[in-house]
This record gives sequence, structure tokens and C-alpha cells, in this order.
Amino acid sequence: MKRKLILCSLFLAALSIRATDTLTLDLTAFLADFNQTEDGYWEGTYSDMPVETDYFLFSHKGEQNNGEMSYWEGFTICTSGDMENYGAEGSSDAWITHQWGCMAGGGLNENCLTERDKPYMVAYWGFHAEKLDPDYHSLRVNFADGKQHKAVGVWICNHPWPYYGNINGDGFASAFTQEGDYFALVAHGLNDKGEPTGVSTKLMLATYSNGQLRQSRDWQYMDLTTLGTVSGIYFTMETTDNDALYGANTAVYFCLDRLQVLAYEDESQTIARPSGLNIEAADEETITLTWNKTAHAEKYNLYLDGDSIGQTADTLFVFNGLEPLTEYTLSVVACNGDQLSETASITASTLDLTAPSAPSGLTAEATQYSITITWQPATDNVAVKRYTIYLNGEPTRRIAETTYTIQGLEPATEYMVEVEAEDYSGNKSTKAVVTVSTLTLTAVDSPIADKLVEGYYTLNGVYISNSRPNVKGIYIRVNNHKITQIINH
Repeated sequence: MKRKLILCSLFLAALSIRATDTLTLDLTAFLADFNQTEDGYWEGTYSDMPVETDYFLFSHKGEQNNGEMSYWEGFTICTSGDMENYGAEGSSDAWITHQWGCMAGGGLNENCLTERDKPYMVAYWGFHAEKLDPDYHSLRVNFADGKQHKAVGVWICNHPWPYYGNINGDGFASAFTQEGDYFALVAHGLNDKGEPTGVSTKLMLATYSNGQLRQSRDWQYMDLTTLGTVSGIYFTMETTDNDALYGANTAVYFCLDRLQVLAYEDESQTIARPSGLNIEAADEETITLTWNKTAHAEKYNLYLDGDSIGQTADTLFVFNGLEPLTEYTLSVVACNGDQLSETASITASTLDLTAPSAPSGLTAEATQYSITITWQPATDNVAVKRYTIYLNGEPTRRIAETTYTIQGLEPATEYMVEVEAEDYSGNKSTKAVVTVSTLTLTAVDSPIADKLVEGYYTLNGVYISNSRPNVKGIYIRVNNHKITQIINH
């Protein structure tokens, strides 16, 4: 507790500012405006009523469906302080009526110490809506005066649902048991036009490393100073437990209190942060970035993943010498002499336009009812993802391996088999082709095979060797007193 008190009183001093220069979220002063239910949450949670305090406007959406499944996202004010585990193996149903807890047991007082009945905010990330509309931010905080302010910090606490889900799993989530598993909160800045600045900061809420799961039950301070001057802040969440179709399996909740920003604009900052960052074009080795002209800026400094990469007086810059299919962070800083703006950033990926090579060394071996094909791995400038097998022009199977047996064929029938390589960008190679006939019904268990030494023969019965021939052609193989036909192509 002593450490928290020191943090609360000293994190402003480290920035050489006075407490009177700051705007601090004090939920206690507004609790009367947010009537609480018996379960300890704001009774307007399932409505579209706004969540406003004197300094901050918190995003909130809600819908009540006449006793049926109701929905909310954004921020709501709670006093529950519930720390219980309502999870059950394979089920999350009980959590729906117990969404209002906080692992610390309550909100923070003016000394940043936890008190049981103090209010705090519970936040739920509506990531489904954000997937449909990338410009929508379900966890957004704006400033009531409509001005820009310098971000300072906020206190964050784990919510019980993801906390216990990370330990035991639940109806959706899996327990964190693999090295590198993590759950994190990410804060992003918005510029004066309400666009993302591209600058963010991350707080780890749970990590699994060295065979141990680490997550806090207490309030943690999240430093927001790297966001700089912003018109608002929005939050997203990250988890290693994701579903490819539906998104996060981890319950995307957290608790928030004592948000703080500077109450004035830095007048010495005469050059605004660049805005309107846009990826104009991209290929395998280059990304072209454009942005809006910034007032009072003479030039712009460019950075690639934090490293200085060049300078221009234009509002367009081509980053070159890049790796294909790789994500980069591109940053712009406006400058006028020694004066520099705050950083604006955007993430972008190069493309992969090069198709893999055609599979080589394709061989086929036939029985009465099947054909087994084998080939050498294709090559690609990034990586080969899979191979598609075609039978008489129709795709029959996609695999990552370099051998496959096609079953259920007709005896004594000729088939055309093709193999096509594909990379992670969907580029496809030309097809390797082989034509092969299945054996007749009398070829298997032939009396002739009992008289032949195991190995490979020409079609007229001349023995070649005990190993597969390297020369292209059609051969007979005798193995376990059975005859099969193989093709080297």
C-alpha cells in the first residue's frame, strides 16, 4: 500500500507539474448521478444513457430486450467490489449476472488506496462492432471541454471474469498454460481531428512465462505520457487466446479509476502532430506514406520501427528496402528548426506478389484403386503454405505435406494428377503434372510376382535395381509379392 501512495503522489512530480494543473477522474463526486442496483452496478448500464463526469466523456452503449438477452459495451460505474469466481468448467453463464466485480475489492480513494465501497469503472471491449467499423472505438474517452490535453496516467485493475478464466478457463476461454500466453490492455491516442495518432502504450494484465501464470489482484498504474497531446484516448485489448472467426476468447473486461490528464495545452508546442496518415501504395519492398500538411512545419522526419530513416519537405515519403509480407510502424514528426511536433504513427504491411515455384520431382505409384504421389518442396520468397492436389482437373485435397495417396479410384483407368503450391498471400505456382494408370484387377497377387525378386523393372520385365530409378519413365515395382506401377516425372 505504501508503494501505491508514493506512486500516486510522485508521478506528477516526476513530470514537474502541480496537482492543480491536472484533471483527475473522481467517481465518488458523481456517484449520486449513477444510481446503483442491489448488485452494485449503474442501473442505466443496459440503456444508451451517456457516462459523463465534469472532465471526461466515456463511451457507453446499452440495450434492454424486455427480459431477454440484453447487451452493453463501453464503460459503466460499479460499487460491487465482488472478487468471487463464478466460472464453471465449460460454462460462463454465471458471469453474465456477475460482471460488476473488481479483483482489488473496490475503487481508489484520493490517496490511491483501495476502499471497499469506493466506485470504479468496469469496461467491456465491444470488439465485434469494431471489426465491422474500424473507425468505431467502443472504449473511448473524450474531454468534456473539447480541447486537447496531455495524457498522464490511469489506474487499472483486473476484472474477475478474465482473471479466473486465465487460471481455469471458462465456456469460451482456455486457461493460460503455454509459454508466451498473455492478456493486455492497450491505450491509443487521438489527434485534434479525432484520428488515431498511431502512438500507443501497453499494460500486461496476465502473462505466462517460465511455467508460471502472473496476474495482479491489485490496482496497477498505467503511464500514458507517451501518448502525448491528445483529443481523446481509446482502449483495445490483446490476448493470445483467439478464435480465427469470432476473435478473443478471453473475457475482454478490465476496471479503471483515477484517469488523469494535464488541464492545459502546452503553449510551447506550436507545431501540431501530423494528421491524415495514409498508405498510398505498397508492394514487396516499398510502402508509400502520405499525410496532411502541418501548419508551421518546414520539414518532416521519418522513422521506421522507431529508427530514423530520412527527412522530407514533402507530405509523401517512400520507405524502401523492406521485406515482403512484413508489418512495420511508420512514424512522422513535423519540425521547424529545433521545434518538433509529437510523433504520429501508422502500421502497414508490405505485400507478397511472388508465386512459389512449381513442385519438382513429382512421382506417382499406382495400385488397382489408388495413386500415391510424392514431390520435392516448392520454394517461395516468404513461405509455402500448402499444396492443392487435382485429379483430372478437379481439386481434391489441400495439404501441407509433400506426399498424398488418392483413394477410391477405378482399376485399369488413366488419371491426370496435378500439384499446385500456394503461399500465405494466396499466390499460386504453375502445376506439376503426371499421368498415371491404375492397375488391372489381375495385376495384383499375380503368380509372376512370386517368381520375381523385389525391386524395380522395366515394362518388359528387365530388372533394374532395388531402389527407385532416377530417370523419368514408367516402371514396375515388385514388393511383398505384389506388382505396382510407378511413374517418375
